[in-house]
Amino acid sequence: MIEQDYQIVIDSTGKPYLDAEQRLISQGGTADSFLREKLGQADPQARRIIQIILEWLSENETFVAVMDYFKRVEKRASTTAMRVPPADGVATYLAQNFGKSAAELLGVYLLKLFPIWPKWQTSGVILYFGKLDSSASAETLIRLIVTTPNDSYRQLAVTSLVAVGDENVLDKIEDQLNFMALPQNALQQAAKQIRESTET
Repeated sequence: MIEQDYQIVIDSTGKPYLDAEQRLISQGGTADSFLREKLGQADPQARRIIQIILEWLSENETFVAVMDYFKRVEKRASTTAMRVPPADGVATYLAQNFGKSAAELLGVYLLKLFPIWPKWQTSGVILYFGKLDSSASAETLIRLIVTTPNDSYRQLAVTSLVAVGDENVLDKIEDQLNFMALPQNALQQAAKQIRESTET
């Protein structure tokens, strides 16, 4: 069962991810030992996910405070004319009160939970990353730009990426573009060969 939940947290997003994460956390020490064994074999993204779950298992106070803040601000906003928290206010609060200490959690959650998060929460977290330095934000923003099907989130991530833009960000963008060019070039070659074979 632990192995199955581990695969779900690695491969899925939204509610399946959250449910599997909760099942792992509920297994305490057993999950802790299992996940620590997996750390050495995991790719960078899987390592980030494992680290987040290990932090939850150790009852990371920052993580608890961040999630409590989201509940509090949503409840408070529901009594106002706006009904939802302003995304820029959420970003500012997160940056001022948690700085980079929430970046790992929110980086994983942004990529895993944006399908089920309300728009204000996703937008606020994207803008939060625009208030951090590039070492804490570039990877998450680039990954979101490349993977999200939501164009408004993609554009917001571009804005945040530009806000933290430096040589480090440029290097990471170049690496991503080179990585993406490999399958694109292969597909272009395949298309060219198919055209040539169908024209004869």
